[in-house]
Amino acid sequence: MVKRFLFGFVLTLFAATNLSYGQEIEVSVDRTELARGETLTYTIRVFDQRQGMQLDLTPLTENFDVLGTRTSSQIRSINGAVESWTDYIVTLFPLTEGELEIPSLAINNSNTDPIAISVVNQGPRSNQSAEELFLEVEVNKDSIYVQEQLLFTVRLFYTINGIRNPQFTELEMPDTVIQLIGSPNQYERLIDGVRYGVYEKRYVIFPQRSGPLEIPDILFRGEVTDGSSNFVFRNLNTRRVTAFIDGLTIDVKERPVAAQNSEFWLPVTSLTLEESFDRDLTDLQVGDSVVRTITMVAEGLDGAVLPPFSDGDIEGVNVYPDPADIDRTFIEGEIVGTRVEQSTIVAIQDGEIVIPEISIPWWNVDTDQQEATVVPSTRIEVATVEGVVPSEQMVVSEGNIEELLSTVPVVDQDMIDAQAQAEFIEVDAFWLNALISLAFLIVLFSIYRLVLMPNQPAISAFFAAQRGRIAEHYDPANNESVAFSRLKQACRSNNIADIREALIQWCDHFLDSRVVASMEDILQQREAPELHVFVAAIQSKLFNGGGEATGFDSRELLNTASRLRSDKARSNKAMAQQERYALPPLYKT
Repeated sequence: MVKRFLFGFVLTLFAATNLSYGQEIEVSVDRTELARGETLTYTIRVFDQRQGMQLDLTPLTENFDVLGTRTSSQIRSINGAVESWTDYIVTLFPLTEGELEIPSLAINNSNTDPIAISVVNQGPRSNQSAEELFLEVEVNKDSIYVQEQLLFTVRLFYTINGIRNPQFTELEMPDTVIQLIGSPNQYERLIDGVRYGVYEKRYVIFPQRSGPLEIPDILFRGEVTDGSSNFVFRNLNTRRVTAFIDGLTIDVKERPVAAQNSEFWLPVTSLTLEESFDRDLTDLQVGDSVVRTITMVAEGLDGAVLPPFSDGDIEGVNVYPDPADIDRTFIEGEIVGTRVEQSTIVAIQDGEIVIPEISIPWWNVDTDQQEATVVPSTRIEVATVEGVVPSEQMVVSEGNIEELLSTVPVVDQDMIDAQAQAEFIEVDAFWLNALISLAFLIVLFSIYRLVLMPNQPAISAFFAAQRGRIAEHYDPANNESVAFSRLKQACRSNNIADIREALIQWCDHFLDSRVVASMEDILQQREAPELHVFVAAIQSKLFNGGGEATGFDSRELLNTASRLRSDKARSNKAMAQQERYALPPLYKT
């Protein structure tokens, strides 16, 4: 009998070993030809799988974006023959178009077969119907000059509620300055009787070299929840949604011939210069100062690229410039740059002073012509101050300078001592300190007599209530952190009765699916099945005559509880982030 049992055990072990090394694996796709912007379902079927396994999907990321994975297990019996398998279902998004290959994967000492697919460009696409989700791009011009602004807008139209974690292709183009205009806009639009939610991002683009400007294809990816959740892990059930639209090619032209030799190249729709002074210029005299402010405003360029324009040297005056104030704003989606230069002008000679004109050439992109904005010259009459000699001239003294310098100053020491005595008042420090102390004691006694003594019962009751609230807050029955600390202390002391009581108390806080009042409640929950083996071991040790419980380790229990707390904290944080960055529902419910 024993030999027959051993022979059967060895045969079963041999068969299991052969299965583990010779498992049958199949791979398949839901289709081999798809349009750009659509997703592909790749299924790995493992037959007669005895335990879970880890799949390395890294080879797939060369040509695909892995959007999600899930598993499905099946078992069936036909004419007494039992067959089982596990499907690993992977959602793939092709990164490029053309002929692609899903590479071979190494699974359980076996290699899967590669699969060839074809990705064709059929225009804007989505893995949803066009009525539910689609993209739109828009530019303000088909051709621009080098360094001229290009306005680019991408819009997502959707009728699906609960889109979370929206992500768009980031614009990256060489030799190009790209700026996002503000935050994304969200609004609603009625199209052919259908109300769509719109998620809009606007950019301003400045190409820095001529030639074709290739704006890349735009891909949108997001998640949609159906409102249900997994009971065990309390995660929202979501599915991936995608949308795709082709990029654009913009012709970037060189400087026109008329502006090749110009000192400045400013391709804008409008450029203005304004000059102002902080005082009237008709009554200036030698030594007076005036603050001159010149403001340049360009529609279509950032203020950082606007050139300096103030004159450094002006004959007859000293000029002290301040650092330029540079700014940019967005008005109706277009960038408006501002440069403000301010300088202080000090007249150092009388007569006529001429502040020369300022002329800034610029290219009008609306009329396609060279223009110039001019601040005319300013003429100022500076008068000499009567009775005052200019600082550059010397005053001739009629006295002998050597006699003036050799005179010894007379010092009246008695007068200095008398003045010093008049400035100080002597006060006896002892009586001053005694007076301050007495006043302080009187104030304290008054507070005690008038405030504390009549309200002593109420004050005592207040402090007692505060102590009670603090004690209640830090009671293990009301605080999960304190309950877990108590469980740690019990595990370290290895007292089985204390461990049982502390585990029940902590699980009542940690488990959300039910109220925990006994060890049986812990065994009936499905939220943390890892605790079942420890509960069984504790019960066995307590109620089987005090014998040693097999499989129980207080340190392992503590490690398991710590890991469960960390996993739950990460899950709660992820759910909070999803709720924070989710798109608002299109229709209010």
